Amino acid sequence: MSVLKLPTRFARSWLRLRLPVAFAAAAAALTVSSVHASDESLKVALQARYDAMKSAMAAHDEAAVASLLAPGFTSVDVLGQVEGGPQMIAEVNALKPDPNRVSKTTLLTVAPAPGKVTVEQRYDMKTTKTGADGVAHKIELITLSTDTWVTSAGVWLMERTVTNELSYFNDGNLVAHKIRA
Repeated sequence: MSVLKLPTRFARSWLRLRLPVAFAAAAAALTVSSVHASDESLKVALQARYDAMKSAMAAHDEAAVASLLAPGFTSVDVLGQVEGGPQMIAEVNALKPDPNRVSKTTLLTVAPAPGKVTVEQRYDMKTTKTGADGVAHKIELITLSTDTWVTSAGVWLMERTVTNELSYFNDGNLVAHKIRA
């Protein structure tokens, strides 16, 4: 096996040109990896906040729900009606416990900005309800929402939620579909 020897002057100029490019490429790869890792850790942290909200609401724990909301929290429904944190908490507490309810919140996109993050999420709730006819019906509610979270003392708090779309199914048949104008 023969080794190609380059003149020293050529080798130095090649290294001078290639090393910065190689270092830049390595730095870019590390930056992309760390940004992706930080986005993933942010998504995990926010999913934990949504899970905490789900638990607090299921337990009708007003204090726990309130601790997840930013001061001045607003909720905008698909019809454009706005309510604050106390009204939202009162509505949740008015709901009867439903042992058949199963729900999942899926974070579709997470867009961080300094001090806040915007989340596009899908909420899917399924349950069984007995109709006036005594027959059990499969109910499904799907909403698509845009949520804004802000950080306060290192804790993510929901500042605003806007429901963009709502679909309601009874036994697999679409009964109602609303899109925010």
